[in-house]
Amino acid sequence: MFRALTEIGIIHQLSEAMLRMSLPKPLSLAQFKVLTHLSRVPEVNTPTRITAAFQVTKGAMTHTLGLLAKNGFVTIENDASDGRAKHVFITKAGRNIMSEAMMAMAPNFMGLGEKLDDAELEALTTSLAKIRTFLDEVRA
Repeated sequence: MFRALTEIGIIHQLSEAMLRMSLPKPLSLAQFKVLTHLSRVPEVNTPTRITAAFQVTKGAMTHTLGLLAKNGFVTIENDASDGRAKHVFITKAGRNIMSEAMMAMAPNFMGLGEKLDDAELEALTTSLAKIRTFLDEVRA
């Protein structure tokens, strides 16, 4: 298990470095990750829930969300029923820059697609999802 998690960690670092080089300006890696989260998890997204999902400090997430809002990639709206609460929504501009980033990455992953057939990729994705689910359930 340790060897498998080590491989996942190395893949994580290498893929993030590749992604960082592909991101369109002014998008940072942290901002791209938040946009990806908002597009994957469309339920109610409060700054607090997003902060917990990323396991970062409130200040770090406030900064990231502020930059995303400044660039028009998200909107942050007050909750109609609770004036203290806020909700974060990805905008069309946010979806567009996320799509642009993914298209820019595509050539980098074409070679990888040649290394794994569809069945291998599906089996790998299923296994990785099981690991993610377990780790998410046991995190503090």
